[in-house]
Amino acid sequence: MALFGGTCDLVSAAKGCLGPVALSILAELIVRTHECNAQVNRLRESRLSGEVKKLRKGCTELFAEIKRTISFCSKSRDKTVSIAAHQLLLAFKPSWNIHKDSLPTQIDMTIGLIDRYHADAALVAAGWVVAVDELITEWAELNVRFLEVFQAREAEISSRAPSGTNLRPAANESYMQLCTAIEQAANYTPSDELLLLFDQMNLLRKRTHKLMTAKKSRAEE
Repeated sequence: MALFGGTCDLVSAAKGCLGPVALSILAELIVRTHECNAQVNRLRESRLSGEVKKLRKGCTELFAEIKRTISFCSKSRDKTVSIAAHQLLLAFKPSWNIHKDSLPTQIDMTIGLIDRYHADAALVAAGWVVAVDELITEWAELNVRFLEVFQAREAEISSRAPSGTNLRPAANESYMQLCTAIEQAANYTPSDELLLLFDQMNLLRKRTHKLMTAKKSRAEE
């Protein structure tokens, strides 16, 4: 849907150089894109979404408390505490901003980070020195619940809407018609504004295709 919406925005900004046919198709695409987006939003609604949001917030806040404690202890004048904190910093720093990642990435990276922590006796010892071991255990338990509810929500959504939306083919048809109209106008009645619009639409299409291909590859891993 991002491709359709982005195309509508680009063409609407340059509609002063379009003829009546292209404008009519644009109006149709805008309506169909809006209908598609509304349907997708309804299909993705879930009774579990609120709990997923709450669990993510809890996991993010727990990790933030762990990071604050480690950072504070790394500046301690007590060498034992400082050394332990720096050990944890070295292990945790690559995953410092996992709360900015997508939900599944945050969950997976949290599992990996906690597993590496528990597999290293020196890190566990450092966790006790810095007093974050119990927080890490609490974080691990909450993340397990986060994963369970997230998977349940995705299963619910997938079973209800395997194909996303049945309105997409109509929107895609309007999109293709608009692309053809813009291309013909750029070829037969070229202007700087039309040529720029054509190039921008083509770039948007390529970027969207690249993003979708990357998303599909991650899903298959």
